[in-house]
Amino acid sequence: MSTSSINGWCLTSLSPSQSSLQKATLRPSIFASLNSSPVSSSSIPTLIRNQPVFAAPAPIINPTWREEMGKNSYEEAIEALKKLLNEKGELKPAAAAKVEQITAELQTASSDTKSFNPVERIKEGYIHFKKEKYDKSPGLYSELARGQSPKFMVFACSDSRVCPSHVLDFQPGEAFVVRNVANMVPPYDKVKYSGIGSAVEYAVLHLKVENIVVIGHSACGGIKGLMTFPFDGKYSTDFIEEWVSIGLPAKSKVLAEHGGADLPELCTHCEKEAVNVSLGNLLTYPFVREGLVKKTLALKGGYYDFITGSFELWGLEFGLSPPLSVKDVATILHWKL
Repeated sequence: MSTSSINGWCLTSLSPSQSSLQKATLRPSIFASLNSSPVSSSSIPTLIRNQPVFAAPAPIINPTWREEMGKNSYEEAIEALKKLLNEKGELKPAAAAKVEQITAELQTASSDTKSFNPVERIKEGYIHFKKEKYDKSPGLYSELARGQSPKFMVFACSDSRVCPSHVLDFQPGEAFVVRNVANMVPPYDKVKYSGIGSAVEYAVLHLKVENIVVIGHSACGGIKGLMTFPFDGKYSTDFIEEWVSIGLPAKSKVLAEHGGADLPELCTHCEKEAVNVSLGNLLTYPFVREGLVKKTLALKGGYYDFITGSFELWGLEFGLSPPLSVKDVATILHWKL
């Protein structure tokens, strides 16, 4: 049996035969940590880096826009022109024409606000994509027609504000993306979580991705639910509570370390800590562990704050102590190479 300790909670890998492990002469200690310095298997690693590996600068100005602002600007312009008409009679024909034009524009803008046509929006969006991207990159899309070989697998939230391809400027073919509520990666379970499991298996074993990145984000509704649901066995939702309960280890850690903080601060801590829970859960997938041992795969955590415009990235270190060959490890843990 091999165990990796992640912040005090353990992930255990059981071999098919316990007796065969007892007879083995080589017994590796598998460790996983989330800081940049080497960590022994006996110590408890620090999961969250206080400083990001890199961070985009926060915007200097955060403009806000309200629907009534556009309407007010039209109405103010009309009033100003009417005042000008009263003061200078010679401008009356030109000003009257301008008032009529602005009034018509105001009415058009008002009607556009009230009626949203989803079909037209999709049509316009595709026309823009086809003209500005597809037609301008024939080589790229010709290559993609032959297959895909992304370097990244990305777990991101379904939140409409945090599209990873937009935030990280991924081009088509660069990232195999899975999005769900609160960007959760559940533990290995062939029955309960076969959807996520099939995505991880396909990305690692067939697409040969080199990096799996789990990205959390600010103001996450799923994490807020995790922090506020009582989890007393009486669910008020059909799916959400059961799903976000994957992050309960993160909630427990945050409450233990920051229990006196207000809810927004607790959620911010949990948004990051839940990423680490997902990274730990990825270690329960045998083909992920195999990739880490062979050093063909790396795990990373990320956090996008769309309020300040910053992005943090940290890594998970995985190793064996004492150093053993992949063949030795495969023999002891009954992995298929």
